[in-house]
Order: sequence, then structure tokens, then C-alpha cells
Amino acid sequence: LTGVQSITGQFKVSISKLHITTKVNEKALRASFLVAIRVAQAKKPNTIAETLIMPAAIDMCREMFGKALASKLKTIPISNDTIQRRITLAAADVEEQLISRLQDCKQFAIQLDESTDVSGQAQLIAYVRYIWMDEVEEDFLFCKVCPGHTTSAELFAILDNFMAANSIEWSWCIRVCTDGLWECVRSNVPTATFTHCMIHRESLASKRMNANLKSIFDQAIKIVNYIKAHPLNSRLFASLCSNMDFDHEQLLMHTEVRWLSRGKVFNRLFELRDAVREFLGGKNSQLVVHLNDNSWVAALAYSADIFEQLNKLNSSLQGKHTNLITLSDKVSAFMKKLDLWKTRLFQGNFEMFDQLHEFTEKQENAEINKPELVKLISEHIQSLLDQFNFYFGDLNVESFSWVSSPFLAHIDSLNLPTSELNQLIELTSDTTLKMMHPRVSLMKFWTQASHEYPELSQKAFKIILPFATSYLCECGFSALVTIKTKCRSRLEVEDELRLSLSSITPHLDRLCSNLQAQGSH
Repeated sequence: LTGVQSITGQFKVSISKLHITTKVNEKALRASFLVAIRVAQAKKPNTIAETLIMPAAIDMCREMFGKALASKLKTIPISNDTIQRRITLAAADVEEQLISRLQDCKQFAIQLDESTDVSGQAQLIAYVRYIWMDEVEEDFLFCKVCPGHTTSAELFAILDNFMAANSIEWSWCIRVCTDGLWECVRSNVPTATFTHCMIHRESLASKRMNANLKSIFDQAIKIVNYIKAHPLNSRLFASLCSNMDFDHEQLLMHTEVRWLSRGKVFNRLFELRDAVREFLGGKNSQLVVHLNDNSWVAALAYSADIFEQLNKLNSSLQGKHTNLITLSDKVSAFMKKLDLWKTRLFQGNFEMFDQLHEFTEKQENAEINKPELVKLISEHIQSLLDQFNFYFGDLNVESFSWVSSPFLAHIDSLNLPTSELNQLIELTSDTTLKMMHPRVSLMKFWTQASHEYPELSQKAFKIILPFATSYLCECGFSALVTIKTKCRSRLEVEDELRLSLSSITPHLDRLCSNLQAQGSH
């Protein structure tokens, strides 16, 4: 009997130890997922978990709590391959949640764009905007490699295959925002509507310059390249700027693909013009003749001012949770300012251009040919107006004023069905919503209004839910460049991108329960 009791006691002790070990391994497994998710969100290589995070965690734990507790961290599996598997599983869980949401809400908008990564592969990135739990969500949809040509037909095939594979209906898609692709989508999905990225449109509208201003731009680029293209010149120029107590010591190279590059190049060159003049004179460069011509420098000052204004407009179009109405208002305001500036210009007033006004007011610059300068500027402003009217002429948002300002809408002038007009009348009499309107975003207002005025809100969602720009795709490409480097050029980047860009949290309990707890390997 004593022997039986001894065996029974040993068995209970073994079961207790097994239970404790299992609990420790379950916690280690969960910790492994948490580390993997953080690695992906930080856009770091998987090896950082084993080479930096674990040693640092052990060092900190040993110093704070002792060796016994620190040694328990070694049970967490965080090898390179393990972290990659955890990332893959977590990303799949996030994608599954997103697809489920889209299937439930059955109303969303898409933006997509294509670019080339460091390995030369063409990548198609898509984002989706939808309503979930009374909140408007924007989330990473996918990043797919384009295996062949990047024609609109092949890009559409990638998008269409993704939607078909996940049982997502095209009829649920309110609008697609892109820089191209719409003709192919329209031919395959006649009900689809499109938005040309407003940032891209602004960039195209501001790109064209008349011959005289283009000549000044080209000469400015030659001056910049003369200094920046030679390391010795660049170092000597930096030393000169330092001695002259300038805030900056380097000129900026022009990059055509960067939205704000042109304005920054002009501004920096105008700021450092005295140092550039002295440097070019010391080098006996023929380019110094431009900086000795005050009329040329005045035109440079105007270029710096006008492109700074264009940069401000471009920046105001960027960001999350934008919509066609608010961005169209910004473009419309800029076009009205162009009209005003043109009028003031013919009155001999340069006040709207800060650097030009300051430069022309100086007594030593009196020899500027102002009639020619006014002609140059007026031609460029008129060109901008023509280009903005061309690229933004289809944006007729006045008919949507009831969406942005429902309490100021003129009911009799609206072309809405009677049932929707009835709901609008009821909404404008709703004191609660009237108090809420100025305090919340437009999307938040209509999601709240949808509970009592569903038909009218659905009409509003078709106007404000679609993307106005492909800004999020550009953010996605920036993340892609950070993740997929020359050292990781063979990486399939979609899973890392999903965890770093998605707002959805993986279900760790479900992920851990589907895996058998295991030690590090």
C-alpha cells in the first residue's frame, strides 16, 4: 500500500510539472507571436529578434529580476524561420478578418497604384475603405507581384482574381481611385465608377511651364548640378555657406518623381543665391551671369514663391480619410487665388509672392525689367489656370453641397427623390445631429445619421466614402522600400506589409490555440 501511495504521489507531481511546463510554453508561443508582429510593424529583418531583441531582453531581465527569470526568456522561439512563420500566420489572420468585414458590409471603395521595387519587380498595391462598427476604416488590401507586363488589362486581372478568390462582388465597390486602369475596369465592370487621383492631377497641372519660365528652370538646374554633381564642389560650397552664416549649406537636387521637389529646389537656390554667386564667380563659371542679372533672380524668386504655394496645395491634398468634397474645395480655393493674384499683378502688386516682393522692394534691385517680369508671371498664372481647369473641370461638387452642409441646403433646388428629400428635411430638424455636425468629421456625421436616415445616408456614402487620392498606396510603397532592401531582395513582402500597415489586430488566442506549443528551434 505504501508503494502504491508513493507511485500515486509521483504521478501527481509529474502531472503538475507537465501543466506548469505547458503553461510556460503557451506563454512562450504567445510571446513569439508578439515579437514577430512587432518586427513586422517596425519593418525590420526577421533576424533582429534573435540577434538583438532576445539578447537585450535577457540582459534587462537579468539585471532587474535575476538570472532565474532571465533564463525563462530563452524558451521563447524566435529564430529567423520561426518569426517568418509567425508573420505569415498573423498576416493571414488579419487578411481573413478584413475579407470577412468586406463581405459583411458589402460597400467599399478601392485605391490602387503600381510601382517597381528594388529587385525590379512590379508591385500592385491596393487599399480599401469601408464602414465597420459605425467607423470609417481604411486598410491595406493587398500587394501583388505583376508577373508580366504592367498593362491595364494585366493589373485589372490581378485585382479581379483577388476579388473572385475571396468572394467579393464588384457590385459592392462604390468607386476605384487610380492613375489609370479605369478603361479596362469599365469594359469589364460597366457599373464601376472612377476617380483620377487628385494629387496626381495637381502634379500634372503644375508641371507645364511657358518657354521663358522653363528656360529659367533649366538654367537653375544647371547651376545646382554644377555644384552638387562634383563632391569637391559640394564640400567647398558647404564650407562657403558655413562661413557666410547661412542656415543651410547644401543645394537640393531635382527629382522629377517627387511631388514637392521643384518648389524645394527653387527655394533653396534663391535662399543661397549670394553664396552661389560668389562660388560660381570664384570658379569663373559662365553660369554666374544669371545670378548677376536681377531680372533673372526676380523670376527665380517668383518661381520659388509660386511652387511653394503649389507645394502647400499638394501637401493639403495628402493624408488619410480625405474625400472628394473637401479636396475639391481646396483646389477650387487655389484657383480663385490664382485669379486674384493675376488681377493684383496687373496693378503692379507683388505682395502675394513674399520673396519676390521683398527682392523687388530693395533699392539696389531697381533695374529689374518689371513689364517683362509681369508678362512672364501673368502668362504662367494663366497657364496654371488653364491646366487646373483641364484636369479638374469634371469635379462638380456643388450639387453635393447637401452632403457637406446639410443644414444649409436649399431643399427646393436639390435633384433628389422625394423619399430622400423627406429624410433630409427630417435631418435638418434634428437638434442632436445639428449640434454634432460642426464637431465631428463628415464621415462620422453620416455614419451616425445612418441609423435614423438610412436611405439618405447611403446616397451620402456614395459621395464621401470613395478615395480622392492614391496617397495610401504611396505610403505603402514607402513602407515597401523600407522592408524590401537589396539585402532582402527575394522577400515576398505582402505579409510584412499587411502587419505593418493594417489597423486590424491579429487574434492571438486563436493563432496560439491552432499551434502546438513548442520550444525554440
